[in-house]
Amino acid sequence: MSSTDSHIERHIEEIGGAIWSTLCDLPFERTYGPGPTGDVGASTVTSLVHIEGTWQGAVLVQLPLSLATTLTGAMLQGEEAPDAEEVRDAIGELANMMAGNLKALLPQPSRISLPAVVFGRDYHLSLVGTTPVARVTFRSGDEPVVVSLLQHPGTAGGPEAAA
Repeated sequence: MSSTDSHIERHIEEIGGAIWSTLCDLPFERTYGPGPTGDVGASTVTSLVHIEGTWQGAVLVQLPLSLATTLTGAMLQGEEAPDAEEVRDAIGELANMMAGNLKALLPQPSRISLPAVVFGRDYHLSLVGTTPVARVTFRSGDEPVVVSLLQHPGTAGGPEAAA
């Protein structure tokens, strides 16, 4: 891993921690190593936000549906379990906040898209033609959260250009 990679990963770690503590009072810590393996059959929620402009790519946030539901309930502070639409909105907002903060570190001008959110079991979501710039894993309790920054080739500059 280059120093640039570790630099942007440190930013993701700081941004992720700040967002998580703002949204809820659940444990949240960075993990190191190969990353979560998890239960392949478990339901997962993935949110993707595109960054377009001088720098082009996307931010992906992935977590188990069970953690997404717990996070949404904590955010809404409701008595009832959140429904699928509330979970979609909350995880979309989580990815939107992550992308908005990361966008500020990238060459400007740029803008972020509305989040797309996918629910399912045993799937792999990829953004064709991109390369990973950073992948940071966190844990909330026993459940993983993965934040990835992907870059389209030929994009002017990288995260280090503005960081």
